[in-house]
Amino acid sequence: MRNYDYPGNVVSWRFQAPANEKSVAILVPTGTPDHVKIIAYNLDSTPVTASMTGWEVDPGKWQITQGTRGNADTDPAQNVTTRTAEWERSASLPITFAPHTTTVLELKLVDKGVPYWSRPDLGIGDDDVKVEGNRMQVTVHSLGAVEAPAAKVVLRNREGKVLATANVAPLKAPTDLIPKTAVVSLTIPPNADYKGGSITIEMSGKLPEITQMNNRVTF
Repeated sequence: MRNYDYPGNVVSWRFQAPANEKSVAILVPTGTPDHVKIIAYNLDSTPVTASMTGWEVDPGKWQITQGTRGNADTDPAQNVTTRTAEWERSASLPITFAPHTTTVLELKLVDKGVPYWSRPDLGIGDDDVKVEGNRMQVTVHSLGAVEAPAAKVVLRNREGKVLATANVAPLKAPTDLIPKTAVVSLTIPPNADYKGGSITIEMSGKLPEITQMNNRVTF
C-alpha cells in the first residue's frame, strides 16, 4: 500500500532486550485478514522473545501453529505446537524464536469476533489530563462506530492501588464527524502519590472496544 496514509502492515514487532529488530530476519509470505504465515530466522545465539501485534487482521479466535525447519524449504516442520488465542488489531501475542533456527508460524482465524465497525471505543491521551491542586480533570473521547456505554475513569498509584474514580455517562459515536467528549473531575486524596501510576478509562458493557491502546495515560 505504497503512499497510503493508512498503514497496510499485517503485523508489527517489539523485541525484548537485549534483542532488537536486527536479531531476527522475518518474511511474511501470506498476510490476509484471516490467514498469516511467517518465516523467521533468529540470527542470535540465544532465544529471542518478541511481541507480535496484529493490525490488518480480523478479530476473533485464532489457531496458531509454530514449528522449526531446516535449511531447505522442503524440510518437514519439527517441534510443532498448536494453540488458540484471541487476537485482533492492536492486540499482541508473545513469540519466542529459537537461536540460529528457522521458525515457521501459521495463524488462521477459526472463530470470528465482533467486527470493528460494530464496536464502541473510548480514548484518553496525555493532553486530556489536567491537574490543578487536588483536582484532576480528564477529557474522555468517544472514537468508535457505535455509542459507548457508561464507563469509569480510575486513578491508580504505581502499586496499582485505586486512589480516585469518576463516572462517565454514555457517549454517542462521532458518526456525524463532530467530536463527542465528556469531561470528568477526580479529587486526589491528601498526600496521595500518583507519580509512576496511571489514569485509565474502563468501559462497562459486553461489547469490546476497537482498541485498548488509547485507554491509559501513565505519569
